[in-house]
Amino acid sequence: MRAHRVRVRISESHELRLKLPSDFPAGEADVIVLESRDEEAGAATGKLTVDELMAGRLTPPPGVGPVSLADMERAIGEGAGRGSV
Repeated sequence: MRAHRVRVRISESHELRLKLPSDFPAGEADVIVLESRDEEAGAATGKLTVDELMAGRLTPPPGVGPVSLADMERAIGEGAGRGSV
């Protein structure tokens, strides 16, 4: 799968026009539009750390409850997971 990133401007009519490089393959593609925020807007709303972002995207498997940072640190300190599942 190939990806191409390009900065675009959304018009007042909420439309955009996109031109890809000539070597980009023809055919179907998925388009994802992400809102762009400048540094001031990001500072005003607060920024997530990588850990916060990833934690928000992870879903534990059925039967597994939430695990706190303290639980993880304790398990690492005890060597949990070595040779066991």
